[in-house]
Amino acid sequence: MYIKKYIQLFGILSALFLTTACGEDKPSEGNTPIRTITTHLSEFQVEGESAPLPGEGEIYDLQACLFENGLMTEIYTQFTQQNDQYVFQTSKRAGHLYILANIADQLNIQELKAQGITEEEWQQITFAHADDYIHAPEFFSGMIDLGQTDENLLHLDLERGIARFDLSIQSNSPIKVNKVVFKNITQHTFLFPQNPVIIPAHAEIKDRSIEFAEGLGTNTQGIFYMYEQAGDNLKASLEMVKNGKETTLETILPSTLKRNVVYTLEISTDSTTGEAKLNVIEWKNGGDHILSSDLASIKVDTEKSILPDNVTVNEEKTLITLPYTSTDMTLVIDCDDELELISENNMPIKITSLGGLRPETIGKNVFRIQKEKWRPGVPETEIKLRFHRKGLLHDYAEDALTLVLSENPIKLEGLIHFHDGYEFDFGRYIDNELGLITLPESKKLTVEYESGEGHWIKLEEQDETPNSFRIIGGWKPNDPTANGRKQKATLVICNTDGTDREEYTVVRRNWGLPVTYLNGVWWCKYNAMGDSKNFSDQILSSNDPAAKAGKTLFDYLRDCTPEEFFKLWKWQYQGKTTQGMEVIDDGGVAKMKGYGPSSEHINKLDATAMAPDGYELPSMENFERVLNSTSGTIWLMWNGSHTTAWNGGSNIQRRQRRRNDVTVGTVALSDLIYIQMYNNAEQQYEPLVWYGPGAQWNNDGIQHDHYNAMLWATYSPSNGQGWFYNGTMAGLYPSKNGTGPNDTRLLRFKKSDVEYIYE
Repeated sequence: MYIKKYIQLFGILSALFLTTACGEDKPSEGNTPIRTITTHLSEFQVEGESAPLPGEGEIYDLQACLFENGLMTEIYTQFTQQNDQYVFQTSKRAGHLYILANIADQLNIQELKAQGITEEEWQQITFAHADDYIHAPEFFSGMIDLGQTDENLLHLDLERGIARFDLSIQSNSPIKVNKVVFKNITQHTFLFPQNPVIIPAHAEIKDRSIEFAEGLGTNTQGIFYMYEQAGDNLKASLEMVKNGKETTLETILPSTLKRNVVYTLEISTDSTTGEAKLNVIEWKNGGDHILSSDLASIKVDTEKSILPDNVTVNEEKTLITLPYTSTDMTLVIDCDDELELISENNMPIKITSLGGLRPETIGKNVFRIQKEKWRPGVPETEIKLRFHRKGLLHDYAEDALTLVLSENPIKLEGLIHFHDGYEFDFGRYIDNELGLITLPESKKLTVEYESGEGHWIKLEEQDETPNSFRIIGGWKPNDPTANGRKQKATLVICNTDGTDREEYTVVRRNWGLPVTYLNGVWWCKYNAMGDSKNFSDQILSSNDPAAKAGKTLFDYLRDCTPEEFFKLWKWQYQGKTTQGMEVIDDGGVAKMKGYGPSSEHINKLDATAMAPDGYELPSMENFERVLNSTSGTIWLMWNGSHTTAWNGGSNIQRRQRRRNDVTVGTVALSDLIYIQMYNNAEQQYEPLVWYGPGAQWNNDGIQHDHYNAMLWATYSPSNGQGWFYNGTMAGLYPSKNGTGPNDTRLLRFKKSDVEYIYE
């Protein structure tokens, strides 16, 4: 059974002559010899043999255009069909001639010529097929250099711009395929092949499906046609019935789907389990058959090649080893036939053919190979340089050379890596150990920064391993530049005399929350707001309203407007949801917006679960350094002092104030207390200030005789214990009370432990 592909809305021309004239076609002038150009349509191949289907290769328009010196100068539309070839004539002896089939409805070449399109722009033209066509319409394109020879008879094979999918059912069990879905594909394409294969910028990615009303139960060719494309997540999914049972199979497609190539979706059955499997076969080079040639294998011509002293070739002249340093060399291959490099995607070297256009002066098989310096931590890599003998139908496995890219002797481990270039961007805030780098004895390592940048990376040499360094990311308390900007540092590696310099850049996002120091803990000054893990929702050290006003937070909360106070004061959190709840007026009662039952207890989560990178919830012990009195109850409604047991005993001073001018809707939020605490032995630091709404634990809201029953989220995974501001406004005191998962809590983070603090 064959499924025919219908092409666009145009009728297929069956006449032997395509004679639509165009004013751009010109007769030859003087005695310039006429050149005849024949063109043939390439065919789909399976197992190295032509495998056309009815309806494939039908032409409804054919046209050509000539570019001279980078500009379109001629357009041709007069062709004659002779058997399976199309023929036309020209007097031109130079320029690039592009021949196109079945694209008149997509491109107006006359208009493009009038606009003065350049050849570079021409080669990047893209188009798309409409949503109401299941299959990608068939088109052909090709280019011939009229100046490559003086012959008067030239030939060009036009390459089909689409790929075909066939279905193969290799199973003794009855199978019916009802639907095939191709996932994450595009309907956009380039007019001409791109190397490597890519999809056009801004191409729409979607799933495309085709259904078979009666089901496909046998091998079927041409079930789907799509444009050439590349992607990391291309998939095919089949919905089918096997032995009367519905099932779905899915397979990953090749990351590059090439034009003019047949792919087969093969359904087979596991001989042991009887389960159906789906594989994809790309029919190239004779399919699954390994082709071999009786011609002499290719080798490096070491006499003619221009190789640096540190490039070596093995005795068989089939393996070339390049050093880790940057390399630029000229490789000459010993082969009687002219070779064409078979391009591979993501090849980590640049190869340019030097002999293709002027073999008589340069040589047939001369290639320039350029390689960047191989980066630390990237392993030695072996790649195959595969070649095609021009004029032969097939490629052969032995027509290849092996290239070994030696690893850099500098060893790099850890979070930093330079696999994709000379810059590594964490894309987030990070500190502490970033990596471990070990240098040869002849090398040294330093760190350089852009002008004005803080020295945020520290190198710590390891005693047990000479010339091995821990790369440590640091933190700057209250950094006024910590607004999420990219923060860079360059690792510079060179010989001890300063020669052979290598540069590798490390990048992170420089975020920071305002902090103050009390009894060994860097406490955040402000409660969490909005999305507690999102720096952008928090008060940042680069935009601290109290610091900008030249005040402590305690004084800022006294002097700011009621609206500014409420904006800071109103946030609480529940369960494991990082999006905070706000205090609202609910029918004249102050409540937390969105309050409801929760099965998760904040205090039992990981310390970093609710916090942005580099910060975490304080532990019970951290709170006890401030709130666990050794001399009786701490009365928060009064100014005073108390003693804690931390570090042999510390005296904590307390000062309290209240706001009575804050409202939410119609509700007056009276007697809102905020309390500062500090240690006289640490007067260089700003006092720590406690503020925020009382917890909500039922539908009655946040008022429990007053609005100051603050419940602080605390990292306490074993029992969920925490700290609670308990009692009345005549007797308000801190107590240990974990309460339940339904209770809302204030989040006050601390800075996670950091090895290196820089100025």
